[in-house]
Formats: sequence, C-alpha cells, structure tokens
Amino acid sequence: MPELPEVETIVRELRKDLVGLRFKDAWTDWAKTLHQAGGLERFKKEIRNKKILSVRRRAKYIVLDIEGRKTIFIHQKMSGHLLYGKWVFKDKKWTSTIAGPLRDDRNNQYIRVIMGLNNGYQLALADLRRFGKIILVDDKKVDDLKEIRELGPEPLEISFSEFKRLFTNKKGRVKQVIMDPHFIAGIGNIYADEILWRANLHPISRVEHLDDKDLKIIYMAMVSILKSAIKHKGSSMDDYRTPSGTKGNFQNLHKAYHRTGEKCSRKDGGVIKRLKLGGRSGHFCPVHQVVK
Repeated sequence: MPELPEVETIVRELRKDLVGLRFKDAWTDWAKTLHQAGGLERFKKEIRNKKILSVRRRAKYIVLDIEGRKTIFIHQKMSGHLLYGKWVFKDKKWTSTIAGPLRDDRNNQYIRVIMGLNNGYQLALADLRRFGKIILVDDKKVDDLKEIRELGPEPLEISFSEFKRLFTNKKGRVKQVIMDPHFIAGIGNIYADEILWRANLHPISRVEHLDDKDLKIIYMAMVSILKSAIKHKGSSMDDYRTPSGTKGNFQNLHKAYHRTGEKCSRKDGGVIKRLKLGGRSGHFCPVHQVVK
C-alpha cells in the first residue's frame, strides 16, 4: 500500500496538473470502486463541470476539493495509484496515447476509473487488485469519515514535544506503535523499518522502555526519512507509480526494508534479518539495532 511519501508525491504532482480544471465525465469497469460515491451515474452527475479547487493529503488518502458542496476522497489501497494522461478505449481496454511508462508499464494498464477533464487530459485510477475506492462526501462531513476521524497526527506537522507526548502511558512494540494510524498517520511497513534502522532500535523494542533521548532519535529519523523519500518520489517496490507513470527512486536507498541477507550498510558486521511481528515482516540489523 502506498505510504505517506508515495501519496504526498502523487498529491504534489497532481496539484500542479489539476487545480483549476473541470471534470467532464467519468467511467469505471468496477462498480465497487464508486460504491461509496453513490455509483457511477450519481458520481458523474455530482462532478460534471465542477472545478478542482485543491488537491491535498490526509495520511494515506487523497482529497480533491471541488466546486459545490461535495469533496472527492480517494483511498488507493494496496495496488491503486492515480495517473494523469490521455487514454483511448480500444479493444475493450484503455490504452495511453502518450508514449512511455503510461503506455508500456504493465502496472499502469489496469485502469479501473477514468475521469475526463476539460483540457483533454484524464485522471485515471490504475488498480490491479481492485481494492481502491472513491468516496463522494459532503464538505462539512469530510472530517467525520470513519477512514480519517480517528487518525493520529501527521508526522511532518508535529513538533518533537508533541511527538513525545504521544508516548505518554503508551505500551507496545515500537514498530507496531509507529505503524498504528491512530497513533501517528501515514507510516507503514517500509518506512517503519527504515526509521528504526536509522534510529538504532530493534523493531521489538518496547516503547515504555524508551527514554527522551530515544524518542528524539526516532523523531529525527522519522522526519529525515520521510522528507528524503518524498524528495525521491517514494518507493516503487510493487505497484506504486507517480502520476506520470514513472517509478519512484527511494527503494534504491533502502537500508533495511527487503534487504534480508545483505550486509548492513553501517559496515558494523551485521547482516539484515527478517522477522514476523504482528503478522507483518520486519527487517533489521542485529548488530546496531538494540532491543530496549
């Protein structure tokens, strides 16, 4: 699933392309994607000729503010990613008319939703597994959506003192805690591994055993890793692509995630190991990442 850096990359690129444009039409071959938007026909009626006012992110979700009383809320889920380009429907499938990754990369070819724009381009949702969903919600009820109303704070928008307060009376394994979206938003498996590798902490460390110095190191690692991942347009480990169809680059800079069996780049003699924690994989260096 795209995490904060991937979604932020998509939002920043789409913001440049979409703001000020108007929706003209919509299409889908998978009704469930638009179920919470009232179905295809209602969705088309609600968005037609509406200007896109802003594109923003909350945690791993994309929010399109449009004219009128509705807001479009997009959850890309496991394999979904938004694309911006031009497609034609031919031989029962959408084919990009723009040469390059939009046309040639297989991960960009599973088009489930197309939204036409008044400049001749289209906004598309490519989604191999068909788990993505688009919700149409009243402007005043966006913050009441069950998907976001209980989310924790944004990791790049809080100070260290605010971050530290989150751990007051908190218990649990550090990796599971920072991956909990109700605790802090947008951090998944990839960036939890990378943050803890940078912070020298084993993923099974207990947060109730961490002191202020440990929390400061985690906070600084979190901010640094997330900003760097955004700069490099996220991690394309599987399905994720940018709106232009290209891969992100941060996967080439991973130090722990999916590096099992490789020598730790700290050159401390460690070899990256993998463990299971709460049903998820964790990757760590057994030498410099200590258990607390």
